[in-house]
Amino acid sequence: MKGSANRRKVVLQLALQHEHVANQRKDFLHKTTSGIVNRFDTVVCEDLNIKGMVKNHCLAQSISDLGLGDFYRMLQYKLADSGKNYLEIGRFEPSSRMCTCGKVNARLTLSARVWTCETCGVVHDRDHLAAQNILKFGLQKQNIIKATGGTSGRAARGVV
Repeated sequence: MKGSANRRKVVLQLALQHEHVANQRKDFLHKTTSGIVNRFDTVVCEDLNIKGMVKNHCLAQSISDLGLGDFYRMLQYKLADSGKNYLEIGRFEPSSRMCTCGKVNARLTLSARVWTCETCGVVHDRDHLAAQNILKFGLQKQNIIKATGGTSGRAARGVV
């Protein structure tokens, strides 16, 4: 019953469980971002529309559980504190659709995890190709910044 002592006990137990899960998530994010910062001088990420992704009811809980916003925030401030580079590419870059030969597969659907390039015949894993392309776009962006007199960065090693 509402207002009973047992209800208050159960509400407290549930709150403690939620706090425990939140602490586990924060610990995981800190350890993961620290590991990335310690291993790499330059990190390239894609500017994801997290708010828009959460609106998809099929993916919303999974995306929220990841804590992507906190991940990017922690990664940025830890890289800045270490004097390392954080590069971001636009969300509309064809990261998982562009073959290594330069051909963009416009007909690729989200459910297709592996695809074959019509031009060169190479079979691509969508996630691995996206990681390679994000690194390539980010390093191109960094070279443009250097060429135009922007801030110079360290030697780049990417996460693939």
